[in-house]
Amino acid sequence: MQDNRFIFRSFGLFFRFRPIRLITLFLISLFLGFCQGFTIVLLIPLLGLLDPALQNSSSGNSLVASLNLVFRDNGIGVNLGLILIIYTLTLVFIALLNYAQMLMQSSYQQGFSYNIRKLLFKKIINSDWQYLNGKSKHNHIQVLTTEVPKMTTYYYYYLSLAGKVIFALSHVILAMTISAKFTLFTIAAGSVVFFILRKNIRRSSVLGSETITASRKMLKSIDDFWVTVKIAKVHNSEKFYFRKFDETNKKMLDNQTKLLKNRSLPQLLFSIAGVISLIIVVYFAYEVVSIPLSTLIILILLFARIFPQFSGINADLNMLVANTKSVKMVIGMDRELEDRPFDQCMSKETIIYDNSLNINNLNFAYNHEHPLFENFSASFPARKITGVIGKSGCGKTTLMDIIAGLLKSSDTTITVDGNVLSADKLPSWKREIGYLPQDAFFIDGSIRENLVWDSTQQLSDDQIFEILKQIDAYNLVMSQKDGIDTYVANYQYHFSGGERQRLALARVLIRKPKLLLLDEATSSLDSKSEAQIMDCLTRLKKDVTIIFVTHRTSLTPYFDKIVDLDTTTPCHSFLQVGV
Repeated sequence: MQDNRFIFRSFGLFFRFRPIRLITLFLISLFLGFCQGFTIVLLIPLLGLLDPALQNSSSGNSLVASLNLVFRDNGIGVNLGLILIIYTLTLVFIALLNYAQMLMQSSYQQGFSYNIRKLLFKKIINSDWQYLNGKSKHNHIQVLTTEVPKMTTYYYYYLSLAGKVIFALSHVILAMTISAKFTLFTIAAGSVVFFILRKNIRRSSVLGSETITASRKMLKSIDDFWVTVKIAKVHNSEKFYFRKFDETNKKMLDNQTKLLKNRSLPQLLFSIAGVISLIIVVYFAYEVVSIPLSTLIILILLFARIFPQFSGINADLNMLVANTKSVKMVIGMDRELEDRPFDQCMSKETIIYDNSLNINNLNFAYNHEHPLFENFSASFPARKITGVIGKSGCGKTTLMDIIAGLLKSSDTTITVDGNVLSADKLPSWKREIGYLPQDAFFIDGSIRENLVWDSTQQLSDDQIFEILKQIDAYNLVMSQKDGIDTYVANYQYHFSGGERQRLALARVLIRKPKLLLLDEATSSLDSKSEAQIMDCLTRLKKDVTIIFVTHRTSLTPYFDKIVDLDTTTPCHSFLQVGV
């Protein structure tokens, strides 16, 4: 709440999504807040029109007198039926407007959640590999699934706060026309309670931040168990994982309880203060000032509705402050990520790779004091298997990432059949690449869904089966319960390592790549499974160029060419993720 610029930035994000509707909702909320201030108390002055003693301007009730003049000037006879019709139409109109506002607001909130999630996810998936590789997936998942809805709640409480303020002001204006002294006394009493409870609002901010941290830890504890579930079972360490989860679960419970108490205490204090203030007002108004009973009833109704608004305003402020950290996380992610269009990847240009890929004068370092490559050059012939070997830390995976366009070096030239692989050609180049990592991923779904996962090719079953036969995986698939439509969950326990790699290889080949990049693709396999994969690759090289990263010298007989990074790079021993 102290950073006014943050408030403007938060609403700036809302204004990017249907600004006209946002303004309309805000105006409707203000109008409803004003109208609701008159709905109950309006009946009394209307009924007062039936009392002859109140039908002149000197009767002590200027509102009744003003209404009487309006009807008299327009030649309208006042009776009970007319008054009830006017009052009913007023209430129905406000009810319909309130209904329309609720639908419009719900539609806006849900639409905003959809839009901001779509925008943020688009920014995430279009971000550079180096950026994503250095970020926690849990933070991004939490923002998309948990914090975005809190941002829509934040917006809702701003509208609610505005409505309550207008509601209270309209009652205060009416009350001031009856008794300025008693109205000011009521406002002063509410202000004192607000001052006493200012620490509760600050505490809401702390509890909101702690809840976000606990939620993130809970998400991580669940993910940690699922990633290491087999180890947990083998080590009989279920209790360890349960304890880690329950710690965050208990923290969530404690925070929610504290937030509830932090919101409930102001309501209690405002209720007590409201009752005491009302008693004082009634006593002095009737016994000391001798306000007429009819006027006193209006005053009681007004004050009975004013004080609860103080409690509601305080509650809305608590919720706003509690959700501020969530809003800042959403805004921070939106500001941090660049919005890149997808159409940059829609080029129809085809990269010809019939001769060789050449890397010239490669200089690259994660840490400038320890360069991985210095003036490095290498050639990768088409339709051959080139093995990239070397000990850990020599940059094997980094070289693969540079070839794939994930990492960039400004003073390096990469050519394919003599054509420079410039930045504008990278999208087309990536369409020609198939990548197979050490640990093949599978989604929970059918084998078919896994095979055609990110392929833009429209393949028939016969074409898929043909690819499966190429890598000796057809019988494996057809032996499953429902064949290619067999549903697979927890794939690492459904297939052996060799079977997973063959299916993953089939998925890559469905993309019909010109270049196949394999990063330690057989390092986790036994010798028999490894031999099966290598035999498949040997048959495939007549149609696709293969670059194979490995630390296993036993695979060198399968390679047509070897790039040994132990002899061509500095090979520093420092630890660098992904090299």
